Amino acid sequence: MRSEATKGLEEAEVLSRFIERSGLQIDPKSIQKRNPPEPDLVCEHAAEGSVAFELVNLCDPELAKVVAAGPNARTDAFSTSDPSARIVKNKLAKTYNSAHPIDLLIYADGPIITPDDVIMPTLRPILEIADNPFRQVWFMGEKCTCLLWPAS
Repeated sequence: MRSEATKGLEEAEVLSRFIERSGLQIDPKSIQKRNPPEPDLVCEHAAEGSVAFELVNLCDPELAKVVAAGPNARTDAFSTSDPSARIVKNKLAKTYNSAHPIDLLIYADGPIITPDDVIMPTLRPILEIADNPFRQVWFMGEKCTCLLWPAS
């Protein structure tokens, strides 16, 4: 299990990559780690002021076990499925305490075989009907970085 400090550094690195890929006017040097019940990170947007980000990594737990065990751990076939809907629904149900608008960044950094063009249409209907605490929901996948909700 990784420490909170390590998790915070990894989250800041992910948000920095997102800022670069998205072109949002956020100063990466302004990223600050927060502790629950606050969202993961707070940063400064040039036009909007302070913005909080909650991050969630799409990771297939079965595939992660196989990858972590190494090449000799498993020789039989195994099945996997897209975990993105379950992971995001869980995140949407949580509550946060913040004085700033909160954006959700969904990213695919872990072991997952589902491509961006399958994940995005899977998540959009969930985001449209879900009551959630987020102002905006962003996606950063292998190839795509975009605003998922609200739809523009």
